[in-house]
Amino acid sequence: MSQFLSDHPMLVFALEAGAALFLLVFIVVWTMGTAKKNPRPTRAPDDHPSRNAGARPAAEPTEGNKGEAREP
Repeated sequence: MSQFLSDHPMLVFALEAGAALFLLVFIVVWTMGTAKKNPRPTRAPDDHPSRNAGARPAAEPTEGNKGEAREP
């Protein structure tokens, strides 16, 4: 084996590059596959607080309440 590698010194680098390329493709395919199995929702559910139409807006600070915590 040592004689073979000394006759073809670049073969080790080619094999390493091939293994790295295979690993890169494997990781990309793996992550793309899990994204298709668990898709993210396109909208928030109807009961989510961000879709609450009746929510009151946050009070803007005035001269009297700057820096004070607002109570609900």
